[in-house]
Amino acid sequence: MQSAPGKRPLSPAAERVGAIALVVVSILIALVGLELVTRFNRGSEWLLRWPNFVLASQARFEGELGRQFAFDPRLGFVSRPDFKSPEANHDARGFRVTPDGSGMAAGAPVLATGDSFTYGAEIADDGSWPALLQADLGRKVLNAGVVGFGLDQIVLYTEQLVARDRPGLLVVGFIADDLRRSEYRRLWGKEKPYFDLVDGKPVLRNVPVPPDATIPWHLRLLRDVFGWSALLETIMRRVGDPYEWQAAGVRILPRGTGEQLACPLMERLAALGVPTLIVGLYAPPVWNLDPRPPWIVDEIRQTRAVLACAAKAGMGTLDTYETVDRAAQDPGKKAIFFNFHMSAEGNRRIAAAIADAIRAGAARRAVP
Repeated sequence: MQSAPGKRPLSPAAERVGAIALVVVSILIALVGLELVTRFNRGSEWLLRWPNFVLASQARFEGELGRQFAFDPRLGFVSRPDFKSPEANHDARGFRVTPDGSGMAAGAPVLATGDSFTYGAEIADDGSWPALLQADLGRKVLNAGVVGFGLDQIVLYTEQLVARDRPGLLVVGFIADDLRRSEYRRLWGKEKPYFDLVDGKPVLRNVPVPPDATIPWHLRLLRDVFGWSALLETIMRRVGDPYEWQAAGVRILPRGTGEQLACPLMERLAALGVPTLIVGLYAPPVWNLDPRPPWIVDEIRQTRAVLACAAKAGMGTLDTYETVDRAAQDPGKKAIFFNFHMSAEGNRRIAAAIADAIRAGAARRAVP
């Protein structure tokens, strides 16, 4: 084809630059369109509100760590002793407050450890499953759950508390995501301990935990520049790594190492010599996402893999899947879930299942 009279034909290099520019502009227009659609799906008000989602999340994490939690050189952070708020309260040892145990059966207490699902995040003190378990058993229960803990921190804290408080029975709750948290040395804006596998044995690293943590410069730049994108936040939540993106996490172990650590960590708990019940808990997305994406199916598998490790180590186990699955049908998901955690009604059913298991003798002491 000949160029129009009086016009100089474009050089091949100019044509390539023009084609590239056209592709880039088309991609940018498509991304802007997807960003607007993502915001509209969240709510029309987000079309006018353009905060930095990532930095807002980081500020929330750091604010909570500064108020509700305290630095700990072995664990990274723990629940702050004597913390008071309208939503949650801690006693002088940092335990989540449970109802007064006066008048209950004498003897060593039950110690409940775990993450936010044990702590009872998003609900009142008396709505956590340890508080409800206390009422069901008629026996004092100490709620030592800590929001945000990984399985590594749960095990380390449990070891520390068993030596200090001498419980008569131990109940350890976990969710599958605790395995992934064990693969990080920095999470929720703070450094944390982690276990490395050396010849199949867990070796503790990053202890004492540094009190301050610096976000890697490349991650800080990306979060500052692109943290406002609802589209990117959605992608990172579903297919990316939300811990690295939102919580400024620093992965130290390869993906999948958390699951490999499960059996060695269960063996550490079994070595405590206390009658123990390991409880597999599940987050609401297991039931709220239909059809279930592959990562949810894998979380169910991982939960049962940890329980198998606990049973192999000689401890008692309880899989709460059937309990929650029945409750999700009657009285229904809205009654038993509250945002990302369980409601008081959901926790009541979990506490009842744990109490039944304890009465049936499921909590076992590992035989040396």
